[in-house]
Amino acid sequence: MEQSTVGSTATTTRPPSTSSSALPAITIISVTILVPTLVISVLGNVLVCIACVASKRLHSYTSVFIVSLATSDILVGVVSVPVWISVQLNGEPSMVTMPTMYMMWLCLDIINGTASIMNLVFISIDRFLAVCHPYLYHNLMSRAKVAMTIVFIWAYAVLIAGLYPTYWRGYAIFVFVLAFLVPLLIMIIAYSMIFKVAIAHARSIRAQSLSFNTTANPRATNIIQDLKAARTLSIVIGTFVLCWCPFFILNIITVYCKSCPIWFSVVIAVKILHYGSSAVNPIIYSCMNRSFRAAFKAILTRGVFRGNRVGSLDAGSTITRSLQVIENST
Repeated sequence: MEQSTVGSTATTTRPPSTSSSALPAITIISVTILVPTLVISVLGNVLVCIACVASKRLHSYTSVFIVSLATSDILVGVVSVPVWISVQLNGEPSMVTMPTMYMMWLCLDIINGTASIMNLVFISIDRFLAVCHPYLYHNLMSRAKVAMTIVFIWAYAVLIAGLYPTYWRGYAIFVFVLAFLVPLLIMIIAYSMIFKVAIAHARSIRAQSLSFNTTANPRATNIIQDLKAARTLSIVIGTFVLCWCPFFILNIITVYCKSCPIWFSVVIAVKILHYGSSAVNPIIYSCMNRSFRAAFKAILTRGVFRGNRVGSLDAGSTITRSLQVIENST
């Protein structure tokens, strides 16, 4: 490959030749990891979508963003991962012999990856507003505004991908800033504020509870709950950085350091990480939430839901449900 993008890591090292009967060990390892990643990405995120539609308890604005995230991750599993597996087994589509297929592959990969990242960003913004400004959230949010936000997310992803054919030297930095650095900063700020408010809220509730139970150990309880909240938020931010940071750094190195040797095995490892994000997202954003776990259990055991009703959307219930992201992630 000659270029570097959010969807396709460029390298100066070509994929190992697969003309012989024996596949390189790195290719076998990669495909062995990517196939389960593909299956989990598709099935896990389809399950998330079904749960959000079928369970009335999950009918919320946040769930709309989670469904959008799941959709982008399903596309990664259906489109991006299979093509990347084919690239490793058969060689990449040539810009000369198959220019249309080559460009479609890159643009779709960019759209899927960018949409996944932007959905993560708006999930953090949605939770920040719900927890830190519950009354504003209640008055501000509406179906129309959520729909417009989803349209913006996907239009943004298409715009980033649409700029690829006009590739210029600064494109790698442009994508790094707008598709990774800015989203990361927004997520860190949003989840830090959520953590601060959630801890204060939880301590207030515990203080009231302990006033009726003098035998409890408030210090031990505080430490356990604080560590639990910190763990959850660390998983969210840490997973995002782990999955995407190496990918964007490699893109920049490829463009600005032509003399740097970049082995195909490094590219494979980086691609596994960022494609793996689509398999991990439904676990972090769904399986760690009790309501989603209950919905999954109902789908897998009965296939239907009974009596799952949504409570009134007042400010108090909004902050309580939002805090479940931290307090219920067990």
